[in-house]
Amino acid sequence: MMFVLAAIGILATIALPSFFGETRKSKASAEVQPLFSDLRVRLEEYLQERGSYPATVGESTWNPAAVPGARVSLDLAASGWAPLHVRLSGDDAVLCRYTFATGLAGDNANIGAQATAFGFTAPSANWYYLLAKCDMDGDPTVLSWYFTSSVDTRIRSLDEGR
Repeated sequence: MMFVLAAIGILATIALPSFFGETRKSKASAEVQPLFSDLRVRLEEYLQERGSYPATVGESTWNPAAVPGARVSLDLAASGWAPLHVRLSGDDAVLCRYTFATGLAGDNANIGAQATAFGFTAPSANWYYLLAKCDMDGDPTVLSWYFTSSVDTRIRSLDEGR
């Protein structure tokens, strides 16, 4: 009986972190994908209407300002976000924090450190990127990062499920 309990304990030690990692990944994916899609549409509409992307918000300003491991509403009227007239197709209460950066063709000036970690450099056309940092378990030292851009609309991740 002791051997069976020991085996179950060892299996649980191996399986539980993987299970919780997958749960965090699915929660983040369910939130990030539709929000990035909404923001992408708004940025492209802004470009079509005005001939350029809006002023950059950058990686030093996040919306919402803080997420304490619980759902918090996005501030769609926040400085930098208001010109986009974002109308979300889903819930505005989020677990992740969001930002975007924009820039001119070939100009790397507005590219932050996290976008650089994803390998982003300014393309030969005006550009934007979207970035999310997610605290899916209430531990602010363990973040998952999500990134997409006008150059590559795939959503890429770093430290997903951590």
